[in-house]
Amino acid sequence: MIFSSSQHIHSLLWRHFHSGAGAAGYLRGKIPGLSQYLNTFFASRSDFERLQRAEFLSERILSLTDFADMIPLRAEVATLEIKRLIAYKKQTDHTAHTLYLFLLGIWVYDHIPEIRQAVDASIDSSKPVKMFIFQWTFASLLHDVGYLFYDFEEGLNSPSWNLYDEMFSFDFIQRFSGSLSDNGIVELRELWNKFIEMYDLPKHAELKNSRQLIEKLDDIPWLAELLPTYQSGLQTMNSSFSIGPGLPQFAYQMAKTGYSGQPVVDHGVASSLILLKYTSVWYWLSKKAAETYPQLHEELNILFHYYPHVLEKHVIPACRAVSYHNMPGVKFNLNQEPLLYLAVLCDELQIWDRFLSGSEYINNWKTVEHCMAENILAEIIYGETEAPLLHLMVSPNQYKKMHDSLEKRVEQWNRFVQLSVTD
Repeated sequence: MIFSSSQHIHSLLWRHFHSGAGAAGYLRGKIPGLSQYLNTFFASRSDFERLQRAEFLSERILSLTDFADMIPLRAEVATLEIKRLIAYKKQTDHTAHTLYLFLLGIWVYDHIPEIRQAVDASIDSSKPVKMFIFQWTFASLLHDVGYLFYDFEEGLNSPSWNLYDEMFSFDFIQRFSGSLSDNGIVELRELWNKFIEMYDLPKHAELKNSRQLIEKLDDIPWLAELLPTYQSGLQTMNSSFSIGPGLPQFAYQMAKTGYSGQPVVDHGVASSLILLKYTSVWYWLSKKAAETYPQLHEELNILFHYYPHVLEKHVIPACRAVSYHNMPGVKFNLNQEPLLYLAVLCDELQIWDRFLSGSEYINNWKTVEHCMAENILAEIIYGETEAPLLHLMVSPNQYKKMHDSLEKRVEQWNRFVQLSVTD
């Protein structure tokens, strides 16, 4: 066995993004100053500063991968958490958390060959690193935006819910359409008018309860023009493997009884439908522009390519990983859904430096153990014949939390991660 020198988890991550190859090297080449941004983010020791710097860097990653229009959603969820307006009693930050998740997933992808090979095989692209980062952005930075609707039930009302509906407007679409020519803007407006003539603009914020919201999010009629096999959003994302009760049944069961008898919009399901429904609008616009407005089609696709095969091959699988990631009572398998497996593995490992906003933590603030990055030592172990292992050394309480969660949710996790208790 060969052990790298143990270091705090942030040091392990920073070194890789500072000088490592693979996906980290690709990102470093695309985001000037990446290692310095990470250095200031990791050095943040106050909750607000950490959230601010996490969002600053997340915005650059999202802009790189064509998801800048998701920045307002992330910011709104952060605001709800800071104000403690999400009723989940164990609620913790998802702004810095999802950035840590993104970084940790890149590290695992670059260092653990079996996981990388499984992910690359599922992506099946001539540009695996680029398309992994594209899909991983969904499965990490964006996989918790569904907390926007977590408390969606009759009798409640939140201005936050209007934000998603506002994304289905010409002004919002034009804002994120790039530098269109004057004629391109005119053609885009004409195309948008055709869209709203064919399909009523969704009004999710006006609905009365969780089931109605899931039904509305699930209804993406324009997808039928892009996918011949389309049935609904949930059916489109439903895995071909038997995972739990299946996605549609899980989504509607949560909307009926939740986890403890109270209806709830599962945030993983909501996140995936939010992403798929909104993103697919761009693919519809591009397809229709190709048919009637060739110059607009060219302008829309200068930086990013909204081709139907990209939607089917990359967007939907990425949304699928988001949709299942919070499903309880399931042990995820690398060979079935590799991107989902990676997302859940990293999600359970990322417990440090998270702002606590749930009532269970706030009411017990004197005794709660808040895990900080310096509480976690990390190293990589290289075996003579075995695959490399990420070795994390944590406190006894953190060890139990991480170990028990991994045992419940991730099959054969100890082939890739080793946990031990610090002295």
